Amino acid sequence: MKNMAYKVFVDIWRLTCKYRFQKLDDNEWENFVTDGYKLFNRYKNTNVEYLFRFLFMAVQSFYENICKGK
Repeated sequence: MKNMAYKVFVDIWRLTCKYRFQKLDDNEWENFVTDGYKLFNRYKNTNVEYLFRFLFMAVQSFYENICKGK
C-alpha cells in the first residue's frame, strides 16, 4: 500500500512537471486532462484510487487558477 501511494505522488508530480507549472492553452489543457485520465486508469479500483482522484483534482485546480490569473 505504501508503494502504491508513493507511485501516485510521483505520477502526479511528473504530470505537473510535464506541463511546466504554467498557463495552458486549450490544446495543452485537453492533453493534460487526457494524460491524467490515463494515469487514473492505472489506479482505478485500487486502494489508492481516491488518493489519486484528490491529488489530480488539486492539480487541475492549480492549473485552472493559473489560467484565470489568480
